[in-house]
Amino acid sequence: MILVRLLQFLAALLLLRFLMRALGRFASRRAQAPQRRAVKSGDLVRDRICNTHVPRQRAVVARIAGREEHFCSVACRDEALHLAQRAS
Repeated sequence: MILVRLLQFLAALLLLRFLMRALGRFASRRAQAPQRRAVKSGDLVRDRICNTHVPRQRAVVARIAGREEHFCSVACRDEALHLAQRAS
């Protein structure tokens, strides 16, 4: 009798876990969907330091070795400047 109740309780917990994961995935996809549609692929530039793509309007721009480069953050720009100074 106790074993049956314990198995029922564990089955209920497992079902609850699956439901919570499914709801979490659904909410996560729904929150990200408008952001993906808002940016066109032609508006993205690549940050060569962390290899991410950012909208051109929000990118941090710096001229390194005579070329204009785009970065996702000031930290990535500073890292690129530091690497360029070490290389020369």
